[in-house]
Amino acid sequence: MAPSSMLSTESETLSMQISHQEHNGVHIYALDGRVDSEGVEELENTLTSAFDSGQYKLVLDMAALAYINSAGLRVLAEALTVAKEHDGNVHLAALSTKIQRVLKIIGFEKFFNIYDDADAAINAF
Repeated sequence: MAPSSMLSTESETLSMQISHQEHNGVHIYALDGRVDSEGVEELENTLTSAFDSGQYKLVLDMAALAYINSAGLRVLAEALTVAKEHDGNVHLAALSTKIQRVLKIIGFEKFFNIYDDADAAINAF
């Protein structure tokens, strides 16, 4: 009989990790992992905290983002609305081909400024 540790599947890694930097009044949030049913809460909490502290010029660096679900897309749309209501914006940077294709299919490229990398997104403010 195999030890129980060999039978269990351990999934203790977080689905989403978000790091933050600030550069000349622009706040950069690097998304790492998956915006799924668990990760969407982390993203929403992070953006809400940013807005609560007066941060309305945001760059979401998606270079390490593997997946985003429909709830995550809703959070992005709401964040863009809030930022623009306060004379800010949300720039998206370094999207994978897969995520860029999803955003194009649903029409987000008409509303979001999308950049090849975070530096270009920061400099666009």
